[in-house]
Amino acid sequence: MDEIREVDVLEEEYEEEYEEEAELPDVLFRVETILDAESQKEASETVRGKLMDVVTWVFIGVCVVLLGVFLWQFLTAESKDYSQIFLMVVLAFAVGMSLYNKFYGQKKAIRRWEEDMGKRFGSPVLHLTTEFFERSLCQSVKETEDAQVEGYSAIVRMKESENLFLLNCGRQQWFFVSKKGFTKGTAQEFRAFISEKIGGK
Repeated sequence: MDEIREVDVLEEEYEEEYEEEAELPDVLFRVETILDAESQKEASETVRGKLMDVVTWVFIGVCVVLLGVFLWQFLTAESKDYSQIFLMVVLAFAVGMSLYNKFYGQKKAIRRWEEDMGKRFGSPVLHLTTEFFERSLCQSVKETEDAQVEGYSAIVRMKESENLFLLNCGRQQWFFVSKKGFTKGTAQEFRAFISEKIGGK
């Protein structure tokens, strides 16, 4: 009888030890993020960067100057070179397309994104929960109950906007993390943590 009791005690101790080992790692940070058109726009502007805006405006400026020079030469020349008209049309088209993309192209892309989200998920807004562990992160989507787990070694770079941390795990794959959505930990602590994990990428 004593032997049976001793076996039972050993089994209980083993089960407790196994349960402890099987426990999930501690959550270091937990963040609730709302993914909508505004956050998508903010992320797009952040990823594109200021350099692209500068290049766009420089290109528009150069085209406008060349267009003015060709127009002045055409109007003041005694013998008209009608090949310049073709160049002026091309330059005017380039300026028009650049301005369209600058002011309307992004808005159009955001509208397409909202429509696509509505078709795929039935809502233009997604609610994300991201948990950060010592070695990996897990982001789940409330609307679909899907979850994605990724190790920190897969993060190739981090971008930071006014309201978001953006973690890039591939060419088109980004994890959105709201700075105001921390329910465990703080944005300041997270910045230091993730910078160390990705090695300043």
